[in-house]
Amino acid sequence: MSTEKRIDFGAVYFRYSAPDRQDWENDYRKASEDGITHFRHWFPWAAIETAPGVFDWEPYDRLIALGNQYGIKTVIAEMTTIVPDWFFAGHQEARITNRFGQKRFNNMNDSSMAGGSQSMCMDHAAVREGTERFLKAMGEHYRGVEGIIGYDVWNECSLYSAEGRCYCEETEREFQEWLKQKYGTLENLHAVWCRHSYTDWSQIRLPRVTGPHPEFFDMIRFQNDQQERWFRWRIDVLRGADPTHKLIAHGNGKAHSDIAVCCGDDWRYAKHPDIFGYTLWYANNCTALMGGDMIRSAAGDREFWRAEAIGDATWEHRSDRTKPERKKDEMASADNIRLDAMMSLVTGASAFINPRYRGLNEGHLFQAYGWYAPNGDRTPRSEEIAKLAAWSNQEEVCELWQAGPVKGQVGLLLLEDAQALCYALYDNTDIYADCLKGCYQAFVDSGIQADIIRMQQIGAYDCIYVPYPAAVSDQDMETLKRWIREGGTLISEGCFGYFNDCGHAVEISQPNRGFEEVFGCRQTKVHLGPDANTELVIDSAHGTIRAGVYRQAYELTGGRAEGYYRNGETAAVSHAYGKGRTLIVGSMTGYGYQHHANEVSRRWFASLVRFAKKVPTASLPYNKDVTIRLWEHEEKRYAWILNFADMEQTVEVQFADPSGSPVLLRGEGLERLEDGGICVRIAKKDAAVVRI
Repeated sequence: MSTEKRIDFGAVYFRYSAPDRQDWENDYRKASEDGITHFRHWFPWAAIETAPGVFDWEPYDRLIALGNQYGIKTVIAEMTTIVPDWFFAGHQEARITNRFGQKRFNNMNDSSMAGGSQSMCMDHAAVREGTERFLKAMGEHYRGVEGIIGYDVWNECSLYSAEGRCYCEETEREFQEWLKQKYGTLENLHAVWCRHSYTDWSQIRLPRVTGPHPEFFDMIRFQNDQQERWFRWRIDVLRGADPTHKLIAHGNGKAHSDIAVCCGDDWRYAKHPDIFGYTLWYANNCTALMGGDMIRSAAGDREFWRAEAIGDATWEHRSDRTKPERKKDEMASADNIRLDAMMSLVTGASAFINPRYRGLNEGHLFQAYGWYAPNGDRTPRSEEIAKLAAWSNQEEVCELWQAGPVKGQVGLLLLEDAQALCYALYDNTDIYADCLKGCYQAFVDSGIQADIIRMQQIGAYDCIYVPYPAAVSDQDMETLKRWIREGGTLISEGCFGYFNDCGHAVEISQPNRGFEEVFGCRQTKVHLGPDANTELVIDSAHGTIRAGVYRQAYELTGGRAEGYYRNGETAAVSHAYGKGRTLIVGSMTGYGYQHHANEVSRRWFASLVRFAKKVPTASLPYNKDVTIRLWEHEEKRYAWILNFADMEQTVEVQFADPSGSPVLLRGEGLERLEDGGICVRIAKKDAAVVRI
């Protein structure tokens, strides 16, 4: 990539089993003509170290040389999870062990027909030694080589499912040491865990049962710490072996659901490499807009990429006995690829990358995802990417990439303790994820940017919305209380801090730990059965809004009633606390919007900005198929207006602070309105971009 700010388009090209060598040069030439700027190649340990100490780098050397010939940079994807069969055979004791004591087999990797994967546990010294030897050999071989951007470390930074967690003896020893560091003495651990008869740390085992027990929450925290530890270790090994190239990584873009389940915490991983990114496909169960916003927040000041988009349909897990999954066909459409790219770019991603240049020909993922045809021919999908690449590099557009998204007017606080509680109670995080996705989408539908943030980021925001806040640690309670007292506006869904971070339902009156004073109300009644609350409604000043999951009713202790359940019980209360303000709603309005989105609920979410005494920075007539995002750089401001509809839209936009003469960078028919707003025409599934 060039040193100038620009948008790069790339793809994963060589996965060892495909494409064939005879096609390489033609593909490189065609990709270069179409504006592709970099390829990522998978470097499977199993295919390169074919015998102990015997390394075959030749195919990759050839590909890097082709890249230099055609102006396409290379990203090296280290695939140490695809272990050599000779290594697997020699270290059976190091196999990942599931909670039932069964050890994994070295099953073939469907995404790279080069060997088995995800079978070995990094907590074993032998696995680390073999991994380190391979990474060092790779770094030393490519140190200083021209045309390489850097190394992509630990593909997708996640265990993918709860079955990826290991319960072997070495992992349990690591857990015991982790607990020693946390608790110091067995007596301290006994007091928290509600176990009273350990006489030695070696007697402690990783819990095998999901449940709201202190030991289970500690297991989740330990597993997250371990995965971050070995991720950082890989990065350190590569930095030591090759300080001349960047360290890159991409997560799975599922922190809204996967932190507790399978260590998918993008905030943890994003702070270690030079560039971070994310995969987003059907299994994320969130929009490309939400995925990009999460990763931008996790990455902070770092550059981030849409590291894996989707370029075509997929046939995986589909038969005449499965329900139709239309979403798996959506990206066969060039229009949907264009919209997907626009949603990624508007969140601030500096690269849009596909997981296939063209599809594989073996495995369950055969001929899926590729922008180009299985034989390398161009398709309407690849032609759309070429058009996007050409647009992004137009001289009049290049100024845009110096700018970036403004800070959102609302911060949506992702609480890992609350997600873990949801997982412990229900054996999945669906309710938590639905609450977060629902409130996020309500703000999108209202044209309001809401950033997904973590506790360490709240100081940058003066208005925070907390979805499903059922579990909050003592430390976080105090941090939030202080933040409100100093002037913050906190809007919370029901049962705020009902549990602590060990799953203990606090027995004192609710809200607890000083938050009765903060919210100006006290619980009178609560129902914690989600099954009975799926159709819950709350009457507010804006009309009847939808809610769900839990039902908490209040009596006032200084606050003001802002909503009622149908039986007249108080369902929402506002209050002033210190220099700040609070609003608590006794149920989960994000969940209600996710499952029953309607115009009244949307208006209620939109009103929260004004409740925080803020003026929307931009507004447009309600249209569920249109939203707006603002960018800025120094004195220049830009408006992106996205059209999700399968038809052209003409949109009027008003700005709180209009200035300058608008200039159209993308879209058609720009008009400046007398009141300082603009009117612009947007093609279907596209975006208009205007310098305002």
